[in-house]
Order: sequence, then C-alpha cells, then structure tokens
Amino acid sequence: MQVDKTIIKIANPDISPEALLSYLHIGYEDDLYEDIMEMHQQAIEIAVPIALYKPFIPEARDENIWLEGVSLIDPFVYEMLSNQDIVVAYVASCGQEIEAWSKSFGSGYDKYAADVIKQMCLGVIRTKLFEEAKEKHFCTDKTVSTINPGSLIEWPIQRQESLFNALGGVTDDIGVELADSFLLYPTKSISGIMFETDEAFHNCQLCPRENCPGRRAEYSKAGEEE
Repeated sequence: MQVDKTIIKIANPDISPEALLSYLHIGYEDDLYEDIMEMHQQAIEIAVPIALYKPFIPEARDENIWLEGVSLIDPFVYEMLSNQDIVVAYVASCGQEIEAWSKSFGSGYDKYAADVIKQMCLGVIRTKLFEEAKEKHFCTDKTVSTINPGSLIEWPIQRQESLFNALGGVTDDIGVELADSFLLYPTKSISGIMFETDEAFHNCQLCPRENCPGRRAEYSKAGEEE
C-alpha cells in the first residue's frame, strides 16, 4: 500500500488567552498583562501551524522495521511496531510564520512568552493531527500511541533522518528543516510514528528524567528492566 502524504494546517489557531496567562502565571492586575495580550493577538493573526503525515504498512524483516524501503534499525522500534498492521509517520510544527515573529523578541520575558505561544501552536496542530489520523487510519476503539526519535536513548535523535527519508520532501512540503545536529527547525517541531495499542504508551514510561514539565506518565523501572 502506497498512500500520498497528507498536509494539514490551521490559520489563526484557537489559543486560549486564559491558558496562556495561566501558564505564564500572569494575572489581570499584573504589569505584563497588556503586553502578553498584545503578543497573543499578534500571534494568532500570524501563526499557521502545520503538519504532514503518511500511513505505512510496516514490514518486519531482519529484526528491522521497513517503511517503503527505509529501514528503522533500532531494536526498540522493532519491538514496538513489528506486530502493527499500519503505522502513521508524521512531522508537525508551530510553523515558519510564528517562528519568524518570535525572532523579534531578543531576550528576557517576552522571548520566553513567545516560546510558550509557539509551543501552544504546536499543541493545536498536534491535536488536530492525531484526531484526523486516528479517524482515517486506526480503529476508533483502540488507543493511538506514539514514539518519537530523540525522546528516548532507545531511539536516538539521529533517527530523525530515517523518518524524514521515509516521508520524503518534508522541508519542501511544510518548511520543517532537519539540521546537521538532527534538531528540527522551526524549534517547536516534532516528529514520530503513531500506532495502535490496547493501553496508552508514552515515551515518559521509559524516561528516568526527573522534574520534567512535559511528563505525561510515570517512569516505569519495570519497563526498563524488561
């Protein structure tokens, strides 16, 4: 099965000003309130978060996973995907427009607030991406989980390159670039593979990092020992 890539984008994303204020710990009486509200208005007028995804029938061969001729060589990926009938590879980003806007804030609190807004833009497109991919390619009564290169030592960040090769033309399609360091640009961008599970899997379950603000599940030492 070869299916074309799908590109989705959201102009003027719905970013709650209340959620932004809460994240930044700013109240209506704070001196920074007006500045943050102005930044919020600018951002939603400019931002166009964007994502690309493509379904694959994974081929498990020689203890590797192959996506249309591209090998994902890590044992962790083989363990997670070898029994899957379909997976969806993706890249999502806050978008070049708001990345360029954020460069106007050189340092200090405004720069931090701009980064938070970019992260929220990424969250909006990620939610849309998962909803659409699940509806089109997965059973609605199953959980859709994801693995991401660079989130775990079991699937290091260098594997971004294999994912980009499998998807092909990511930079031309949605403007996300893969640097020599294997980091993504715009900075608030993610890549990964979605797959079905009976119970939700999060990278956090295998990550021992403490005090992580993005943690979505408890670290499982038992999972590490396995």
